[in-house]
Parts: sequence; C-alpha cells; structure tokens
Amino acid sequence: MSTQLSTGQYLGATVGRTECEGAVLTEVRHAQPRPLPPHGHESSYFSLLLDGHYVEEIGRVRLDYRRFMMGFHPAGLFHRDRIGETGAHFFLIAVSSAWAEGWGGPFADALNAEPRLLSHDATLIAARLWGWQRRGLLAADLIDSSLCELIGEAADVGTPHEPSRPPWIGRAIDMIHAAIDRPPSVMRLAAELDLHPVYLAREFRKRVGRTVGEQARRIRIHAACALLLDRDRPLADIAAATGFADQSHLTRVFAATMGCTPAAYRDLLLRT
Repeated sequence: MSTQLSTGQYLGATVGRTECEGAVLTEVRHAQPRPLPPHGHESSYFSLLLDGHYVEEIGRVRLDYRRFMMGFHPAGLFHRDRIGETGAHFFLIAVSSAWAEGWGGPFADALNAEPRLLSHDATLIAARLWGWQRRGLLAADLIDSSLCELIGEAADVGTPHEPSRPPWIGRAIDMIHAAIDRPPSVMRLAAELDLHPVYLAREFRKRVGRTVGEQARRIRIHAACALLLDRDRPLADIAAATGFADQSHLTRVFAATMGCTPAAYRDLLLRT
C-alpha cells in the first residue's frame, strides 16, 4: 500500500529542518542501502543528493541520482526508490501550495512540471541554501529568490536575454535601501517593477552577483554598523531597526558577514 507524506516529511532520518512561510527545507540521511516502499508527497519538492547514490522510478521515468545531482518532483506522483550501496544524504526543499498561492498565480502551473533532473546552476542554488541552513543563517529573505529560480528551472521558464544591465536593477536596489527595517521580497519587487519574479531573481543575481536577499542583508548589515556607534543603543533595538527577527538573528548574520559579533565590532568602533 502506498503512503502519502505530508509537506517536508520524507523516509529516512531527519537531521536538519527549517520551515519558512510555506517552504520546508529538510536534511535527510539513509545509512544503509535499501528499497523504499511506494510513496507520494502532498507538496512538490526539489531533491539535492549531497552524497551516495539513489534511483527514483516514477511510472516510466527513471531518475538516476549521483553525488551533487538535483531533481524536481511534483506533488501527488507516487514513486518507488532505491538507496544505493553507500547510503544517501539529501537536502530537500518542499514548496507547499500555500507558498505558490501567495504569489498570486505565477507558480501554480510551474509546480506541476514533469519530474526531471535539473541543471548544475540549480544544484548550486540549492547547495547554497543548504550551507546557509547549516550555519543557522536561513530565513525568508534568502529563500524566496532561490525558490523563484529553482521553480523557473523545473518548469523551464524562459527569460529574455539582456545584453547589458537593465535600468530596473538600480531601481530595485533603491527600493531595498528604502526598506531597511522590512526587506522587500522578490514578489513585492516584481509586482512594483512589473516583472516576472523568475526573470527578476535570475537577472538580479547575474548582474549584481548576489540574490535579492543577500543584497538586502549587506545593506542592512551596513546600516547596523552605523547604528553600533551609539554606545547606549541596545542590540535588540538595532536588530529591529534593520529588519532582523531578533538580536540572535542579527548576531548570526553579522558574524557571518563581518567576522565578529555586533558587540565585538562595537568595541572596535568605539576604541578608535
């Protein structure tokens, strides 16, 4: 009898999990080779094989995963899988229907694309998400742009070739600067600039060298550095003023960006 798994639920041992606004990012290990019983998933998901070997059979479609290969699986399709001789280590990104509906329609059909292996570029996007999750840095501002690109890859969404940097890039950066305490999502930027979110996410990363979320974090960390000059201002207030969830979130992102905690950086600033 086939099993239907809920969003973010997988066979195997869960060793890491992040839930964020309808997306569930999960790290799963299988220690031993084995066939998995037939099962399906209520939400579409991306599967990055970090190590090992894995074969997925969906009807007549066979996806043979090797190390650092990435695949897409739409919701509702039952499949039979086999874990290879050395086991398997996965990073999986589930996208609920609620997440797609929140975008007002651009991704509803995309999440029903055919199951298939994806490009090296998609693999690297997912691998960066895994690295951020492992370091405790993952939040909505880093997830939505990456999901736009991954879903665009799964559905083979084409975007126009731009021979030079389009003028809307500057406007998007200005909008990010103007919202230090509430970083804009890709959806909001795309709506205000009248662009498809996949196009915006891809082109922004290509032209700026960072995702929308990464750019917003750099701007917010820069603002936090200036606010640290106020000796008496609590770090919790600085976190709120620069759009971080709390002081702990600010500290993790600040340390990853600047190489030390906000408190240590404040000491350096006030010592000079």
